[in-house]
Amino acid sequence: MGITDMVWDWCRNNIHPYNIEILCQMMEQENYGDYLLSGEITSYGTFDVCDFVNDLCKLGSAYEYYDVLMQVRYNHDVAAGRALYYEGRICDSMPFLEKFRRFDNDEQFLCEFNKEHQDLKSNVLDMFPDIRWRLKINPKTGKIEMGVDVQSVFDIAWYTFARMVADVAPPVDEDLDYMYSQGSILTCMACGEYFVRHSSRQRYCNNPKCQAERNNRKSREHYKRKKNNTKE
Repeated sequence: MGITDMVWDWCRNNIHPYNIEILCQMMEQENYGDYLLSGEITSYGTFDVCDFVNDLCKLGSAYEYYDVLMQVRYNHDVAAGRALYYEGRICDSMPFLEKFRRFDNDEQFLCEFNKEHQDLKSNVLDMFPDIRWRLKINPKTGKIEMGVDVQSVFDIAWYTFARMVADVAPPVDEDLDYMYSQGSILTCMACGEYFVRHSSRQRYCNNPKCQAERNNRKSREHYKRKKNNTKE
């Protein structure tokens, strides 16, 4: 299947990727037929496949890089770090970990990686586009709300991704009809896996082993502080 066909197939089964808000507003109007006949909907609904592919590559490459950083940092998955260097069909991988491939020894790889982890993490932040906010009136409640300016599915994806990366992010309004657990997405400090955080202080997932590690770390920190206070 060609790239154009793949994009068309995705849009047909999911959602139109661009001009989401204005298209939804047009379709909800009583004079929807006028927009259709005038060609406005066709105009706003037309997009270049190359734009879609470029936007997808930027998002996918950034997320892939961030995910590998988390795997190497918390799971010590050196293989994932070494594998992040390839030439793809439509885009290539991020080159930031290429210099570490010269270290054949896993311990040396991790040692050098950890030394530069803060800078490597900053690379992720530089990939994010500016996220725009604006005021708008909720048509159902008539109230003025401040929200993200969403024009495409990529705006939604980048905002969701940003919430995943951020340690501190704006609260999310809960959808009472949503059947799954809701909250901020965070990486567990013990196992490195993603989990849904339900409080601002939560840093570990609910896995018993991770909770045990959390308690052990708290005990060590408490003992360390007590020892330092005794010396003083």
